[in-house]
Amino acid sequence: SGYEPKVKESDGTVDAATTEEVTEFLETFFKLYPTATDKELAYYVEGNALEPINGDYLFSELVNPVFTADGDNVKVKVAVKFIDNQTKATQVSQYELTLHKDSNWKIIG
Repeated sequence: SGYEPKVKESDGTVDAATTEEVTEFLETFFKLYPTATDKELAYYVEGNALEPINGDYLFSELVNPVFTADGDNVKVKVAVKFIDNQTKATQVSQYELTLHKDSNWKIIG
């Protein structure tokens, strides 16, 4: 069949400066996330929005992040590419996150 699913795109409700800020936050977070403890996650994640994964993974890249405004929050749909340090295989994990900014960005859902 010739069907190709439409690639989701950001809808323009999040300005370029915020998109850049959130992208930087997510890249920093996902570099730390595989080995982060509960205490370390608390700086980036509110409550139990994301559980620790305690994996031997190396962050590779964010794939096609889609940003949408939701009131004061920013919703992000993103695939995250990790490299498994044991097998050297690439693992892609999908995330739908809600971020909020007070003094700095935090994942709240």
